[in-house]
Amino acid sequence: MNRGIFITGTDTGVGKTLVAATLAVALKKAGCTVGVMKPVETGISSSNARHSDAARLTSVIESEEPLGVVRPYRFTLPVAPVAAAQAERKIIDPDTIRTVYRQLATRYDWTVVEGVGGALVPITPNTDVADLIVQLRLAAVVVGRSGLGGINHARLTIEALRRRNIAVAALVLNQTQPTRSKLALIQERTTIEWLQKHAGVPVLGPLPYQSGLSRRFRQTAVRLSRSAAVTTLAKLVAASSPRNR
Repeated sequence: MNRGIFITGTDTGVGKTLVAATLAVALKKAGCTVGVMKPVETGISSSNARHSDAARLTSVIESEEPLGVVRPYRFTLPVAPVAAAQAERKIIDPDTIRTVYRQLATRYDWTVVEGVGGALVPITPNTDVADLIVQLRLAAVVVGRSGLGGINHARLTIEALRRRNIAVAALVLNQTQPTRSKLALIQERTTIEWLQKHAGVPVLGPLPYQSGLSRRFRQTAVRLSRSAAVTTLAKLVAASSPRNR
């Protein structure tokens, strides 16, 4: 029986792709076969497809799956999926996403699925990312910012997932900006300490800020896959992710 995990975030731009990639590499290093999936991606045209999240995920684990399988839906406009699809007069079908996921899951020990935006971002007029997690019957990893604002965003996301009865394997904090001032360090420290005591899920990180990540994504993901935060994440995911039926 194969297993999967869904990587969601407290917002867009919090580091979901980096966490998904490092986790995929860690699972692969542990001897598992690993597939990746980015069901929906917006803001991607044919000219920048090489720098898409789906392309980065496939590259980091040297996947031979076509991008059309890894990413069933791609839209040019950088807006919420439902709006991006409407702009192109297309419809996102959750059944298609489920079918593709199941096909991938039969080929790999683990399938790492990265969401789009945050947990409540609409995919269709009646379906959001959290609904998709439920439909795929997966546990979630939440990625959030380690600095100011991280407490509120993380709490809101975890509570939203729990209302849908979605198991949260861990909260991974990420430095989305360099912490160069004393105040920024205090903000980060207090955010991490509060979440560790009150989030109700394992809190990992923060992953250090990565300058020039787009130019060195694969090397960075491989290096971070050896970090204590990611190796612990791989163990937590293995222990908490339900088997697909």
